[in-house]
Amino acid sequence: MKIKSNLKFTGRYIIVPFLLLIIGAVGATGVLIELGRGVNENMEWYGSSNGIVEEDFVELGGHPQYIRIRGRDLNNPVLLDLHGGPGGAQSGMTYRVLRPLTEYFTVVEWDQRGAGRSVGDRALIPTMTYQRMVDDTVELIEHLQERMGVSQVILVGHSWGSMLGIGVIQERPDLIAAYVGVGQALTWNSAFDETKRLVLEAARAAGDADVIESLAALPKEWPDSSDEGYFDRIVAIQEPLARYGAGVHAALDTNPMITDLMLDAVLSPLLGLSDLMLMTSPNDVTMTLVADLQHRDFREQLGTDYKVPIFIFQGEHDWQTPTTLVKPWFDDITAPHKEYVAFEDSAHFVINEEAGKFLVTLVNRVRPFAVHQQP
Repeated sequence: MKIKSNLKFTGRYIIVPFLLLIIGAVGATGVLIELGRGVNENMEWYGSSNGIVEEDFVELGGHPQYIRIRGRDLNNPVLLDLHGGPGGAQSGMTYRVLRPLTEYFTVVEWDQRGAGRSVGDRALIPTMTYQRMVDDTVELIEHLQERMGVSQVILVGHSWGSMLGIGVIQERPDLIAAYVGVGQALTWNSAFDETKRLVLEAARAAGDADVIESLAALPKEWPDSSDEGYFDRIVAIQEPLARYGAGVHAALDTNPMITDLMLDAVLSPLLGLSDLMLMTSPNDVTMTLVADLQHRDFREQLGTDYKVPIFIFQGEHDWQTPTTLVKPWFDDITAPHKEYVAFEDSAHFVINEEAGKFLVTLVNRVRPFAVHQQP
């Protein structure tokens, strides 16, 4: 009888209240998330007399691909944003961070072939090459020329998108008013080797034996991208970046899981849970592109002579697309106009870490090239 009484007491006064507390917490979390999404949706306002907010699918290279266009004034220059990754489509997460740009530019975001809402199926795999991605970009710009009535666009590439961007401006400089490389990527395997060198140097200085041991255990030679050990190697190299503030820098805790990057994903008015899973999960289609990139070095393949104005926005603490590789490349290239803008308090995510400087520099330094004025 005593055991039965104890079980009844436990159930009534411990288990039930605990379950009610959990249910209440989950419910409150859901309410707060929906409230946050509602606030962000309400702020997505482009209702000025000459504004635009549109979503569409445009066929590029035989595959329908998602674009989002928004801006307060259609007389502003068109800015095409090339996301990172490959596969890192973020059109559903930039409602806040890119909103200030829409006052000065008509911003076009694009989920690239195989990514985000343009994911497709395995039939895309044979098309996942660097040249096809360049061709897709050119086709999209030509579409925007006709759709928006512009002759040229400003091209902004982030990380992998910057690797794509320099190929586009070499192939079709006539389409580009100015190019901005943000966290400029120049090579693939070799860039990870440089990241490894920088991390190992920092680990030795800090006496981080676990990082030193992890990197020392990596094979001397790179496996092929089809080998399951290939991405394990990349993870081992990049995982310690947060420890040294070399992925995100301008935060008290540089773990990207607790920065505004994560908050923008959770509170997005455009994304459901299934969309988030789609955007954050690697897929065979996107990963196929890596096979075409792994041995490329665009410092050699694209040469040093460029025909468009080039701006590099580089975080001084960036080890993901190592600044130590970008600076010598920038010194070597020629262009009608070139500027290197150092973001002293940033690593790889300069638009999040120094949002004000990013906006002011785009408006004051880059925008004049698209409105046919000298800065």
